Amino acid sequence: MATYALLGNPGHNRVYFKQSQKLSVGELQLALPHLSQTCRDIRVEEIGGIIYVVFSSEKPLTEKDFEILSRLSFVYALFEIRVIGRDILLQPIGRWDTPFIDDSLSSILNYTGKTNEIFTRMMINTAVFVSDFAGSDHIRLLDPIAGKGTTVFEGLVAGYDAYGIEIGDKAVNDAYHYLKKYLETDKYKHTTKTERVSGPNKSFTAKRYTFDIAKSKEDMKENRVRHAELIAGNSVYADRFFKKNFFHIIVGDLPYGVQHGNVTNENQTSQTRNPKELLKACLPVWRRVLLPGGAIVLAWNTFVLPRDALVKTLETAGFDVFNDGVFLEFEHRVDQAINRDIVVAKKGNGEK
Repeated sequence: MATYALLGNPGHNRVYFKQSQKLSVGELQLALPHLSQTCRDIRVEEIGGIIYVVFSSEKPLTEKDFEILSRLSFVYALFEIRVIGRDILLQPIGRWDTPFIDDSLSSILNYTGKTNEIFTRMMINTAVFVSDFAGSDHIRLLDPIAGKGTTVFEGLVAGYDAYGIEIGDKAVNDAYHYLKKYLETDKYKHTTKTERVSGPNKSFTAKRYTFDIAKSKEDMKENRVRHAELIAGNSVYADRFFKKNFFHIIVGDLPYGVQHGNVTNENQTSQTRNPKELLKACLPVWRRVLLPGGAIVLAWNTFVLPRDALVKTLETAGFDVFNDGVFLEFEHRVDQAINRDIVVAKKGNGEK
């Protein structure tokens, strides 16, 4: 029997305070089935005045297991607990994750209404864990409501191909220039391309920014690259921008009705507080570009849309929703106007 302690990210605790413990336990529960050993006894425990998330495994974990744990959004440091007499000792375990891009990519850019990057990382991990593609070396991620790109940036940090759609030209332009400047400053090898996209008879128009990114000149030559795209366009045309059954996971932060808003038509001048119309218009399209066995994770404000209504909308669009157990443990209060939760669903394996 081996027992491990996970120290939470200080940034996670600063944002969510006590609720961060509940989110951490939930994310860990989804990760444990992917480890090599059977794990149990998940708990929050105070050791030496510091709060840890603790669990036990039947046998010592492997390097691959530690890599999975290191990628959890809340994990700042890993330890094995050793008990010697009356003393509890924490043996440090080196982190095994190797980010494709430094995680400062998603933390440097700050703006009103930004989704916290640690929370974003948790949503991405959740989508991967429940999908049929956990452990895959090649994941394609879509954020269909990308804003200024936090999910896209976190996808790149994880080493995924990351794509985002945002209806606002300015937000996408800002994200493009920020990413380009970051890659130049940190000397990542990259190529970029910008092109206009339009539908038949100009039924819609969009602007596509693409990146191919490598860590070094040698990696670029050997085609060891990651791909990123930012599209300034309407998400209702996602299946015109991308091929059917293209993405492994879809992750997005729905409009909260406070700083966030959404539009479903480019000619619409006002933003609605409720994401229901956006989802009705877009979910069938998002499902079309998601691979069978792929997962979708959406965050939203329960004050503007009840969970039951959101679940029904997803099911009507053909998704299989996880609506019990740990999947009901992610709700948390952000402020007086926002009670945030996530919904997790999957596209059935037998579906085209």
